[in-house]
Amino acid sequence: MLAALAHKARKFTVYYISSGHKVADQNKVELLRFLEEDDADAALSKIDRVGLIPFEEKRAGCLRLYAFTPHTSFSSTKRLYGGKAVERAFIKLLLDEIYPGLTSTFRDGFIEHGATTGWAWALAEAERKFEHASAAFKAAYGRALREEFVKPARETISQEANNPKIADGHTIGLMRKALAQAALDSATPDLVILDEFQCYRELLDAGADNPLARQLLEGKDGASPPPILLLSATPYRFYAERWETGAGASPHVELFDLIAFLGGADVRSEAEAQFRRFGDLLHVIGRLPVESRQPAISEAETIKHRLEALLTPLMSRTERPAAREGSEPPPKPVQIEPHDLDVYRHFTAAVPKNLKTATIAYWLSVPLPAQALGDRYQITRGLEFPATRGVPRLGVTTWSKPPKDAWGSAKLRALGDIVPTDALALPWMLSSLTWWDPAGPWAKVEQPQKMLIFSRFKATPQSVAALVSLEVERKFVGRSTLPYANAWKKRHLNPKPNQGPTLALFHPSPFLIRAVDPLDVRDGASIKQMRARARQQIIRALPVSIAPEAPNKRDNRRRKPAWAVLAAIESAQKQPHLREFAAIQKDWGWVAPKDAALQSLLKLRQEAEPISWISRWELDALVDMALGAPGVVAGRALYRHLPELFDYKGQHYRKLARFCWTKLRTYLDRPVFWSVLPGDDATAKYQRACVEGCLEAVLDEHFWLRKFKVGGVGLIDDLSGALSANVGTFGFKGLAKKEKIRIRCHAAVPFGGTESETQRQDQDDDNQAPARSEEIRSAFNTPFWPYVLATTSVGQEGLDFHSWCDRLGHWDLCSSPVDLEQREGRVQRFGGLTVRRPLADKLGKDALAAARRDLTSPWDAVAASANEAFKDDETGLTPWWTLPGADLKRHLFALPQSRDIDRFAKLKTQRLLYRVALGQPDQEDLVELLMDDDPDTMRLLQGLTLNLSAFAHRRTG
Repeated sequence: MLAALAHKARKFTVYYISSGHKVADQNKVELLRFLEEDDADAALSKIDRVGLIPFEEKRAGCLRLYAFTPHTSFSSTKRLYGGKAVERAFIKLLLDEIYPGLTSTFRDGFIEHGATTGWAWALAEAERKFEHASAAFKAAYGRALREEFVKPARETISQEANNPKIADGHTIGLMRKALAQAALDSATPDLVILDEFQCYRELLDAGADNPLARQLLEGKDGASPPPILLLSATPYRFYAERWETGAGASPHVELFDLIAFLGGADVRSEAEAQFRRFGDLLHVIGRLPVESRQPAISEAETIKHRLEALLTPLMSRTERPAAREGSEPPPKPVQIEPHDLDVYRHFTAAVPKNLKTATIAYWLSVPLPAQALGDRYQITRGLEFPATRGVPRLGVTTWSKPPKDAWGSAKLRALGDIVPTDALALPWMLSSLTWWDPAGPWAKVEQPQKMLIFSRFKATPQSVAALVSLEVERKFVGRSTLPYANAWKKRHLNPKPNQGPTLALFHPSPFLIRAVDPLDVRDGASIKQMRARARQQIIRALPVSIAPEAPNKRDNRRRKPAWAVLAAIESAQKQPHLREFAAIQKDWGWVAPKDAALQSLLKLRQEAEPISWISRWELDALVDMALGAPGVVAGRALYRHLPELFDYKGQHYRKLARFCWTKLRTYLDRPVFWSVLPGDDATAKYQRACVEGCLEAVLDEHFWLRKFKVGGVGLIDDLSGALSANVGTFGFKGLAKKEKIRIRCHAAVPFGGTESETQRQDQDDDNQAPARSEEIRSAFNTPFWPYVLATTSVGQEGLDFHSWCDRLGHWDLCSSPVDLEQREGRVQRFGGLTVRRPLADKLGKDALAAARRDLTSPWDAVAASANEAFKDDETGLTPWWTLPGADLKRHLFALPQSRDIDRFAKLKTQRLLYRVALGQPDQEDLVELLMDDDPDTMRLLQGLTLNLSAFAHRRTG
């Protein structure tokens, strides 16, 4: 739709408004996926608030997309604040031009509003861009100021700026509001997209206190408003518990308001009447004996169909099929050990008496609560917890010692049983469709390592992530003689002069990528047979000037370094690759021009001696490199999805080389990986790992999955960004009053609302900015670290964590069936691991055969077969949303005899019924009335759920 609209226009401006920056970061790029990469970059504005649009440089291309949030751009007068320093700097320049001398009357520090060292930069930035502001905009800003401050505006602004009884943020907020008003007056959008609009419904009902929002939705002074596209998976609240209803929540009224907004008052009136009768029948059904319910059910089904006919022209929603709760065994309780109780007693002893009733909730959720909570929580603010014999305590001097009973946390021990530390220490997960049998440490991995965990308290994700990561380090790197601060500094893959093997490991050789295809073997071939086939492929691809064998037995003992042999082969190629070696060297020179060691290695490649034959040992080394060098493996996986990889004008190879050297090499060069992977040296270790861990199959699956999001040309940038973001630290309270013990988070990380508490730490640099939530989410959606992502309700709605995760943990149980479904919906999504694994089991063998025949990605064959097999699916959900056998693996971290076990069972039953209560008041009471242990009765009741699916409407319409 957006492509069609923009294609017809000379200039086309889109306002994309979402509930928050996390959702915007995830979705705004997707809206421009129909454009080429460079065009999409040009179309996507970096401006994040309406008031700054006029200062933007002239744009290239017809399409411009701005991403805003209601809070920053369309706030009412009730939510005024000072905004960004650069925004205030623009306001100062505008005031100086419209009302010369006005800002000199402001009291000191007013317009800076707390900005200190950054104010000079903000002012310089504003002055640099001020020339882009048009005269029409400046005049519009003057009018907007007069509307906000009333005539005479100059005197009013000066008085309010100097009035100590008026908050500076309020006065500046009015100036910002005028700035946004003037921007909207001078550049109205051609399309407004409201994404997840249920999170800011007040914007749709904007009153006189929010004229900006009203103008956006209704137009100004009788002018037609721009078209509005509303997007939401949950456009109305499905369900409210008793406490929410008691606090004033009315989801049925929200539904009727939305129906009126979409269809008008008459449709709303009809819907209210039908829902009222439908609710009466549901109450009758709930009170009648099972054998007497059929007449009421029949009438309810009739009303259900009436409501579907009334509402499907207005809205469409496709529900996932109901979970098969009966087939799932009850959760296994976590077991308490004596040290767990020691931790509880130690924690609660120091807590003030008036807060002691809350200690058990924190103890059950937060590992090491005395050290993890700190001054961020009232319960531990200002408290000192003395070291006590028998109570586990984290310290940097004792980090290498095994913790007692997982730091006295029953839930942490249970997590270790579900996701073993040995599996967390591996550098990547296995593919859903392995091309051969995994070996080495991957042969012991029974389940995918990724797990998404939801908790109640903010401190829980940080504590869990830090302690899980610490255990990975302790087990594989820890030594009593090694200080914790130094444990992450040791590197084995840093380039050194004359160390050609390191470059060879991460050199995506075009010769080896094109010459060798490990899938070009018969079905069921062993690794030995695959190596023999790779040998044949290399021999067949050698330049005619290089013989595949030595002239005599004596020469056959030659062992020229593999990197030198490969350089000689690449430089000896003839047409059509005559000039390729020069292009390769040029692109490699661009990768890190200031890296003296790399440049010296490239010089060695350039000066490699020509050869006329290769020895048996050298040929074996080339086979090892072709099948196992990370650079070659990554390049060949990419080549399947980006056939123009070796079009050097497109700079795709340059990006690949940079990725292999600056991202993949640094990611793999971590002490834990070095310790866990078998092998005597770097070459043997990583080449063996790539074969044993089936890395090419892993990358092929990941690239296939992501190319539908970012396109083939965006795959390397996409993975590069993800591999850069998964190391941070979290601070535990130490023995000294202000001591912080910072523990690295890498194999496990916290997500959302943690940036102010979690510091970024990559390799040995402690001064980098914290990893943003979007970076962490992107990293989790790869087959690489982090494997465990712990979050709170922040990660519960609107975000995707499904790419490589099919396991979800309820560390703390939620209270609502809607929240339960929202949590599980983060993983049960389109094309996620939950559906790819059963698809691979069902179609993988034939897909591999097709890939061997056609020399394509096996996942292209899986997709083609799956789409054909399920082309007649009536729900529109199979096979990429749901599938027989596509079951989410749930884990409830509940203690023995805990109420959470019964509550979990109740929530799962309520989830089956809560949609039946749509449009009804007192929904929790109604659902409890309808709950029944009889499976047949439950199926009948589920059948009364409204089906507003577009697929169903198409089928019956």
